[in-house]
Amino acid sequence: MPGRTILRRLLEQMRADPDTVEGVTAAARAKSALVAALPQQDVQRHIAALLAAVSSAYIDGVELSDNIHVADRLAEDRALQGIPLASLLEGFQAGRQYVMQQIFERTAVSDIDTAAVFAGLMELDSLANTLQNRLVHVYRETELSLTRTTHAVRLQALRRLLHKGPTGNVAAVGLDPRRRYHCVIADVSAPREARQFEAALTTADGLCGMVDGYLCAVSGRLPEKDFDILLVAAPAVPASQLDGAYRLCQTALVSARRRRLRGLQHLTSLALPLSVDTHPALGRMLAAEHLASLDRDDEFHRLLAKTALTYLEHGGRTDLVAGALHVHPNTVKHRLRRMAELTSFDPAPNGNGSLAHALRWWWALQSWLAPVADKL
Repeated sequence: MPGRTILRRLLEQMRADPDTVEGVTAAARAKSALVAALPQQDVQRHIAALLAAVSSAYIDGVELSDNIHVADRLAEDRALQGIPLASLLEGFQAGRQYVMQQIFERTAVSDIDTAAVFAGLMELDSLANTLQNRLVHVYRETELSLTRTTHAVRLQALRRLLHKGPTGNVAAVGLDPRRRYHCVIADVSAPREARQFEAALTTADGLCGMVDGYLCAVSGRLPEKDFDILLVAAPAVPASQLDGAYRLCQTALVSARRRRLRGLQHLTSLALPLSVDTHPALGRMLAAEHLASLDRDDEFHRLLAKTALTYLEHGGRTDLVAGALHVHPNTVKHRLRRMAELTSFDPAPNGNGSLAHALRWWWALQSWLAPVADKL
């Protein structure tokens, strides 16, 4: 069987395998921190489109130019999101390397001729080069078009402000150096979707636009509109402290998303979840120390842990816990007694250390029920 035919069948298998897209996505996110910060489904959608374009060209003989718009869309989105070209290319190259490595490993165990493998890889590499060149061209064209507008000047000022703090006269971009401003991040990364929310977040005394892939705003007041998306807002701080507030909001956005929160969330209200998520190793230690006798795979044990966590989050009020869990108060009391028998959990500790006791247990239970990866 000719080598190219074998390669075509191999690529057909890879194209039909969901693990291929997931593997390329993981490689791109691992290489570029800014790409990793974007929602996984956003990155995966673009990668799937790029892989489809290349595979159609190699397998089906479709001209790559017929599907070049998928590269245009990716380049435009990243330019509008404020993702640097270098980060975009880092992710692209990592994904490209992953695909080539997969092809090499899979052909190594077949009887395909080495020369045929090399020729196939060179053809695929040429297609990838075409896509990369298109990405660079469209990204720069998009970036250039943005610089021609007044909005672009304010957008660049916003990005500099949140990345490095004030680098000049903030009054030049409409901010009052004597006032305090909120930093707000919306869980919106698609530029076309962001436009509908940008108007609601834009104020006459502030700045708004895409920063590091997400819609961000700096404003003297918080948005009054009810949103069906997640937003994280920091307390008002001087302009010189907005870069620090922005970094906290970035991390808090991930924590809030993990908990499926919606609407406007205040950064300070996320202080405890943020602490749990940014110190996962400590959470694992607390869980191991306090909950070693529980089995994560045991549904009853998970039920006990959830009841104990709800008890702590409702101030030790069994009636409120019963309402939250939709059970009888006596059921709550029974579960808490059983939890105390299996662990050292004390529903009603006495003494000055009761607050610290509750916090440690809350952290241990959070980490046991929903373990956090070392890298958010």
